[in-house]
Amino acid sequence: MASNLGASAHGSSSRSLQDATVRLLAKFFKADWSGALLAILIISVAVELTTSGMSVFEPSNVMTILNNSAAIGVIAGGMTLVILTAGIDLSVGSVVGLCGALTGYLVSFWGFSPVEAILAGLGIGGVIGLIHGILIARFGMPAFIVTLAGLSIWRGAAHLSTGAKATPQLPEAFNWFGRLNPLEALRAAYQSGKLPAWLNGVSAFLDTNWVGYFRTFQMSMVIFIVFFVILSVIVSNTIYGRYVFAIGSSEAGARQAGINTVRYKLLTYVFCSLSAALGALLILGRAPYAKSDYGQGWELDAIAAVVIGGTSLFGGRGTIWGTFLGVILLKLINNGLTLAQLNTFWQMIVTGMIILIAVGLDLVRQSRSPESVRRFLAAVGAAMAFFTLLTPASLWLRAAVALHEHYSVTGLREGGAQLASSQSERLLSPAQLQALATQMGGSFWPTVACLLPLALSVVSIATKSRLVSFAVCAVFAVSAYAMATAGFSAAVPFLVLGAVAVAGSLLVLNAFERARKLHEIEA
Repeated sequence: MASNLGASAHGSSSRSLQDATVRLLAKFFKADWSGALLAILIISVAVELTTSGMSVFEPSNVMTILNNSAAIGVIAGGMTLVILTAGIDLSVGSVVGLCGALTGYLVSFWGFSPVEAILAGLGIGGVIGLIHGILIARFGMPAFIVTLAGLSIWRGAAHLSTGAKATPQLPEAFNWFGRLNPLEALRAAYQSGKLPAWLNGVSAFLDTNWVGYFRTFQMSMVIFIVFFVILSVIVSNTIYGRYVFAIGSSEAGARQAGINTVRYKLLTYVFCSLSAALGALLILGRAPYAKSDYGQGWELDAIAAVVIGGTSLFGGRGTIWGTFLGVILLKLINNGLTLAQLNTFWQMIVTGMIILIAVGLDLVRQSRSPESVRRFLAAVGAAMAFFTLLTPASLWLRAAVALHEHYSVTGLREGGAQLASSQSERLLSPAQLQALATQMGGSFWPTVACLLPLALSVVSIATKSRLVSFAVCAVFAVSAYAMATAGFSAAVPFLVLGAVAVAGSLLVLNAFERARKLHEIEA
């Protein structure tokens, strides 16, 4: 009898714990930013466990990530408002180039003071946003077309107005938007003994922990965080923020409710271009000079950060802090791909795939189907397997292409053809040939090994077999160990994230069923 009571109590306790876990998970995943936060945590822990040297969680490293995220983050913040209204702005990268180039040009060649040039740059951004807003909100032109035209127009204007040439080194005043460490003056005063006695304790701590904690504390990070705090307050606590959500949910309904949709859409595009102009200043604060090609392709990164952070491309739903997390996640992924020796072009491909994943997540959220969620998690596992495959496959492919071009051009030369300079560049020395052959040999088997988790994870999308999903998790774990052993440790975080996603797909159906019984989600 006693044993039965004990077993019953144990079962009740276990069920209570499971229910609490299901409730917590349901509340967590209802948040639009939950996916980005979970991915950041998993990738950070995976990087921490698979790399040596500086810890990813060290304050100086966290500050470095925030500093690197500042410019694109501010741009993504403005883009969030536009997408919340169910719009789009494809011109932000070109606006960055124009505002940054003209700001540097005015201070370098027209005799403007830094303050005057900065105000002029922001003013140019505001005027561009006003033009976009009038065409879109007042005249009803599609945002996609207007801003796509702006992408070309403003980039061309930047090149024409500056001759596509870089300026001389910018004045130190621009450091206030970037590399300036506001704590450095306090530290210098402490070291020289010029501080009041009541500040000595704080300053001594600052000086002692300078390298490990405060060396990378820069103004770009401060501006980045303050910008998002202010933007979050505006969106959450003002009439403008409420109207932005209303317009995105249903512009016709918002108009019928008496909202001046033209005014608020126009303001949104003005703010987006102003954010791009501020992003340009953050770039100038970290770069030694200004040039007109800043911001190329950044519209893609900004949109990626917004949708990764949980803002719906269909408008009406999203969070500012979700975008903040989306920017951080992008920087973590780009850092991992750089460590994996993938060049910029591969990173562009990966960024595009991340956008597809984020849009897929948005569609899954709207469907609220457990089977859709299961397939989505399996698809995330397949995407992570593909990202892992890129690491050795890109090395093998690069070497194979270089060798093929060498032998092809050699054949042309031996056949008596007159080689152009670009063809002659493809000819390789014996040492280069040997290095490429070694590179192919070292990356071939890791490439083949990475095909297995990719193939299995693709199969797991189409089948509900738990056995297949368990096999995928096991293969991911073995592949992670093999990649780390083979010297491709930068790819391990993606395998870990993929394994977590596939493992999650195993629990989806049961978790949904229990959440419905607990009334955490609609039946």
